[in-house]
Amino acid sequence: MLRFLAITVVCFLAPFILYAGWRQVVPSAAGGTWSYTVLSRLSAIGVVIVLIAVLGLVHFSGGSAGTTYHPAEFRDGVLVPGGFD
Repeated sequence: MLRFLAITVVCFLAPFILYAGWRQVVPSAAGGTWSYTVLSRLSAIGVVIVLIAVLGLVHFSGGSAGTTYHPAEFRDGVLVPGGFD
């Protein structure tokens, strides 16, 4: 779950980080505050990237169709990892 949250946050913040870097590199882009239009466009791009990442994670991770997931559990004091069968 933590991995999913980290991927989501990084994907959402990526456009903001790239835009801030671009404003630092290009002298004509540097200036005042970020306008509402720029922030809303960056947010929309971030949401689209998050949706693509979530769809990719759902599609390419996990078990095959028809398998059952068994979560990790303690047996005789030993942690037995979960998995698909």
